[in-house]
Order: sequence, then structure tokens, then C-alpha cells
Amino acid sequence: MKPCAWYCGLIAASVCTLLAETPAARPAEKLQLRFGLAKFADYNPLADIDKIGAWGFDYIEPAVTQTMELSDAEFEAALAKARASKIRVEAMNMFLPGALKVTGPSVDREKVRAYVEKALARAEALGAKVVDFGSGAARSVPAGFPREQAWRQLQEFLRDCGSHIVSRKYGMVIGIEPMQKAESNIVNSIEEAWKLARDTNHPKVRIMADFYHLAVENEDAAAILEAGPYIVHTHISNPGRGRVFPRDEAEDSRYAVFFGNLKRIGYSGRMSVEANTNDLQSDAKAGLEFMKRMYAKYQ
Repeated sequence: MKPCAWYCGLIAASVCTLLAETPAARPAEKLQLRFGLAKFADYNPLADIDKIGAWGFDYIEPAVTQTMELSDAEFEAALAKARASKIRVEAMNMFLPGALKVTGPSVDREKVRAYVEKALARAEALGAKVVDFGSGAARSVPAGFPREQAWRQLQEFLRDCGSHIVSRKYGMVIGIEPMQKAESNIVNSIEEAWKLARDTNHPKVRIMADFYHLAVENEDAAAILEAGPYIVHTHISNPGRGRVFPRDEAEDSRYAVFFGNLKRIGYSGRMSVEANTNDLQSDAKAGLEFMKRMYAKYQ
């Protein structure tokens, strides 16, 4: 080969390599949703983490409240088991016990702060990346109490949580969960959760999209498109038969819109099935296959 031809070929190959390595030249990455099993009903994901991993889930979502009931020794044992498992804790639900009020005239901020600090420390040790703030009983506004004041109290609570996460350099965010009116008399839609997050104005406070609550409240799933950048976590269950594990797209026509809108916003976080069951193994496996099938169809 002549020197010029060899040199020109080398330059051309180098240019091709550089182009291939630039972000603009790379093919767009596909969304990669992760699927988990959240605490609900009588099962305990933290205790059953090995079984849940064997069923094919990517992570578990245990309850903060259940974890807080453990003694220090019991928590250390649960932590060791979780760290030895092939899957991990990546989210946690049921943040506050119902008796620990964060709205109303009898809020004890010091008591709330002490609970939150211990709870978030345990969540961080377990590796949680999202802590769901549903806690319907704790956040519901007492009768006769001004809703505007309760709204400010929720902002104060969330800012306190966010500031503690930042000060301790924890790796999680708080995800405000919209809940049906039967469970909470405030923040009942994605739109309201999004407003609360914006009013709170803290980088560690974001929102969730829960299909069950969205369906029960008949909220337009277009809210997902508007609030997209704030959505950090999702839940799903079948609302048609009393909040059970989803199995088939035909159960609810809104499944398709839910998954389709998540795809449209580029959501690539986590989705946990959170439902009642009489046969956890059968229902969990069916629920996981449902989520994977829907994701593949609508991605």
C-alpha cells in the first residue's frame, strides 16, 4: 500500500471512530423500566426478598412503617439478608404511621422529625432510591382545619424531608403519591401532587403516578404528560376487583393509555405492583408478566 493511501485510510478510520463515539451518532437508548413488588396486604417483601428475586422481579419495595417496627438487632438481620440477595430494595412505601399527623392543629414537628430521621436512615441503609409519601391517614386534613394551612404544613414536612436527605447526602428522593379520596382527603390526583411538589420547590421532592388511584378517581391520564419531569416512581394494580394483581390488558382499557403515556414522557424508572392477594406466588408472577408484556407492547 502506498504511504498516502495508508495515511488517508488511517485518517478516515479515525474520523469514523470519533463519529461513532459522539452522542449524536449513537443510537437512541431504549427505555428500560424496572419491575418490583411493593408491600401490601399481608406479605412482607423484605422477609421474602429471595423468593421474589427467584420469581424474576428486579427489586422489592418494602414498607417504611414495617421496617420501623423492627428492633435494631432485627433490622440489622433484615439488612444483612437484603444485601446478600440477588435483588435489592430500590423503593419503599407506607412512609408514616397513621397516628403521626403532619397536618392539623396537633402536629408535633419534633416527633415527626425524629421519626423521619430514623426512617430515612434505615431506607438509605437498605438502598432505597424513592420513598413514597402516601400515608393517607397521616396527611388527611382534620375536619374544620383550614386546607390552605394544611397545604403549607405538607410543604413544610416535605421540605424538612428533602433538607435532611441533602444534609446527610442520602441517595433517595421523596415521591408524593396521589391517593383516592377514600384514603386521603388531600392530594388526590397527579395534578395536585405535581402542584404540591412545585409549591414545595425542593429538588428531593418529586411525585408518583399510581394507576389504581388514577383509575378510581377517574383522572385523565394526560396528567402524566404534563407532570412527566416530576414523576420518579409508579405503582400499578387492577382496580376492577378490589385492587388485585393485574393479569390481562382486557381488564381495563386505561392500562394502554397509562403505559403509552409513560413511554411518551420517556419514563425509564421503576414500576411496582401493589395489590391484594390470596396466592402471592401465582399473582406476583402473573403481575410481573403483565407489566413486562404491556411495557414491551407500548414502549
